[in-house]
This record gives sequence, C-alpha cells and structure tokens, in this order.
Amino acid sequence: MISLKKHIESSADQSVRVLSGSYRDSLTAVGVGATQICPHLGEDFQRDLLKLRDQLDPSAAPDLLAQTGKQVEEELTKWGKTASEYLQQTACQIKEIMLIVAEATQAVAERDKRYARQFGEFAEQLSAIGNLEDLTKVRQSLGKSAQQLKSYVDKLVEDGEQSVSKLRAELSVYQNRLDEVERVATKDPVTGVANRYKAEKHLQFRIERCQKESARLSVAIFDLDNFKQINDLYGHPAGDELLAQFATELRSAFRSTDLVSRWGGDEFLAIVDCGVEEVRSRIDPARKWVDGEYTIQAGGETRKVNVRASVGVASWRPGDRMADLIGRADAAMYGEKAQSKAASKGSGKTGK
Repeated sequence: MISLKKHIESSADQSVRVLSGSYRDSLTAVGVGATQICPHLGEDFQRDLLKLRDQLDPSAAPDLLAQTGKQVEEELTKWGKTASEYLQQTACQIKEIMLIVAEATQAVAERDKRYARQFGEFAEQLSAIGNLEDLTKVRQSLGKSAQQLKSYVDKLVEDGEQSVSKLRAELSVYQNRLDEVERVATKDPVTGVANRYKAEKHLQFRIERCQKESARLSVAIFDLDNFKQINDLYGHPAGDELLAQFATELRSAFRSTDLVSRWGGDEFLAIVDCGVEEVRSRIDPARKWVDGEYTIQAGGETRKVNVRASVGVASWRPGDRMADLIGRADAAMYGEKAQSKAASKGSGKTGK
C-alpha cells in the first residue's frame, strides 16, 4: 500500500510539473504572438505574461495554476479590448487620411482641367478605399492608388515644366519688345539722343535724389542761333542733318554720366552732376566744342554752315521743382541770345 501511495504521489507531482511547464511555454508563446500581431501594444502584454510565467514554480499547486489562469484570462481580455480599440482607431485614421487626399485630388482636378477626368476618377477610388473595412484590402488599394497618383503627378509636373519654359520664352520675347519700345519711346528719332520724355524723367529722378542726399545738379540749355534760316535756305532735311551732327558733337563733349537730350526744335538740354561752383568749367568747353563749321548736304550739293549756340545754365537750389530749374536756365539762355543778336553767324568752328 505504501509503495502504491508513493507511486501515485510521484505520478501526480510529475503531472503537475508537466502541466506547469506547458503552461509556462503557453504564456511565452502567447506573448510572442501578441507582439507579432500588434507590435505597438504587444510588448507590454508580453511583459505582463512573462511576469506570470516567472511566478509559476515547476511544482506549483493546482490552485496556483488556477489563479494564474484567471490572471491570464484577465490580461487576454484587457489586451484584446485595447488592441481592438487601437485597430479601430487606426482604421478610422486611415479612412480620414484617404478622404482628405481625395478632397485635395479633386481640388487639383478642378484647377487643371486637362486632368479633370483622371483626377476625378482617382478621387472616387480614394473615397471608396475609405469605406473598406478590411485593412488588408485598404493596404493593397493604397499601393495601387499611390502608383496611379504618382503617374498623374509626374505628367502634371512635366506639362507644368513645359508650360513654364514656354512662358519664359514668351516673356523673353515680350521683354525684348518692351525694351525696344522703351528705347524708341525715349530716343529722339532725328538726332539719336534722348528725347524730352526721358530727359524729364531723368531730371525729376535727379531732383528727388538731391532732396534726399543733398547731391549736386545743374542743367544747360543749348539753342542754335539762326537755325530757322538754315531750314529756309536749305530745307528741313538739311536742317535735320545739322541737328543730328550737332547732337553728336554735344554728346561727345559730356561724360557718360551726363544726359544729353533734344528738348524741342533746335534746343538741347544737358543734365550734369555738378554744382554752381564748377558748372561753368564743364559747360564752357562743351560750347566751344559744338560751335563752329558743319558740313551738310543740300540740293545734291555739299554746304558748309557756321553754327553758334546760345547757352543758359542753372544749378539746383533746395526747394527747386523741375519747372523752377528749367525756367532759370531758359531765361539765362534767352538773355545770352539777346546779347549776341548783332554778332556774326560764327568765326569758324574751333576746338574740334
């Protein structure tokens, strides 16, 4: 009897050890599986199961096994609920993202009518993906839709680059035309120097600069004496030729930073960056340079004419407007012209 009892007890202990070992292995396997199913949530669950496993002694009593089983059941229930909520939340986020992308795609389609149909169909596909319950199908549909969207966008970008290149070429042509228009609009067609429009803009700019920076500015008005007689004697084409030659000489007498323009008729305006102290030292050499003998064509013959220009100079004063500055230079020019009425037409061109 005693031997039978020991045999039964030994068999029971062995069964408990086997059951306990199987239980421990099961806890380990469940934890590993949970981590693979949902890594984001499975790690904490696996850690809790391993704690329970470590609490089990190979010779644990049946009541301890039962207690551990109850704890495992509670952990499984809690983890299942948490995993379900997480997956539902993830699915909702995926659907929300799909709807947002669908709306954005539709907006692109409305903006670019060339791809309206393709983008419209793609937006419908994205909306349909948002209604799928199976995450596996959602993932598969997303992969296909991503490739489709990439092809649409690549084509859109390619067409956009072509449109931009074309636009740049057109803008370059327009810019060249505008530059030509600006050049023609600011150039006197007879003499080739700046016209009055450009001179007024430049002078106003220089006056504003003087007001801000106390810069120096002077103007000189050149008026050809007795020019009307040249037109009457030789004709207007000869007069235009004389004006063109005079303008060339006048421009060569000034620096590149100065502006020489035809102010009107036989009057020319020079805008120079100097003050009243040195304006005469700049203007007098220029007048000597342009006065003298010129050769023109008149009636098929070569004619030589003597030219003299009356000059009026004025320097900018604080508070001066353009009209004030031009008015003083104009008055000075007419004063000099009145004094030289009795003078001869010229004693020959000098200084050239």
